[in-house]
Amino acid sequence: MGKDFKYDQIGYWSEIKLDIIKEYAAAYSRILSSWSSPEFYHLYIDAFAGAGQHRSKTTGEFVLGSPANALLVNPPFREYHFIDLDEQKVESLERLAGTREDVSIHHGDCNRVLLNEVLPRAKYESYRRALCVLDPYGLHLDWEVIFTIGKMQSVEIFLNFSCCRYESECAFAKAQGCFHCASRANE
Repeated sequence: MGKDFKYDQIGYWSEIKLDIIKEYAAAYSRILSSWSSPEFYHLYIDAFAGAGQHRSKTTGEFVLGSPANALLVNPPFREYHFIDLDEQKVESLERLAGTREDVSIHHGDCNRVLLNEVLPRAKYESYRRALCVLDPYGLHLDWEVIFTIGKMQSVEIFLNFSCCRYESECAFAKAQGCFHCASRANE
């Protein structure tokens, strides 16, 4: 990673969110691993994975991100899929994964990667299940992804929907002449 790379700084609320995801992922994996008839194959998906760690605004120390926490879950998920657009964050994720064969790092738009590569791996009829973390940086999540996941009946979503973030982006879109978002900014 280049010397100019700066880890995302997160507030206390994000640290709490990471703890919640960590605990939920551990319980999810423990429960699905305990089933023997039928035996479930379960995946962990992080669509806006980031670099795998962050800096705390409160302490200045490193905080493990959801991908790093997921890799520590025991019993482990059978597959991990980490997706990010930022090349430096992808490089950080690759270092985090090391030589693990159960981890796939995807560099690209999570909407296309999810729909075309990852979600097809979680087919209900094949006893495959997935926990999918969706914590978008902005208005980058295509609602077709949510619709598709809902129809699949095999994927649980942990969606962080930051109202403040979306309101400011809609206000910016309104200023730029995007009438679809502008109507939302006035709601």
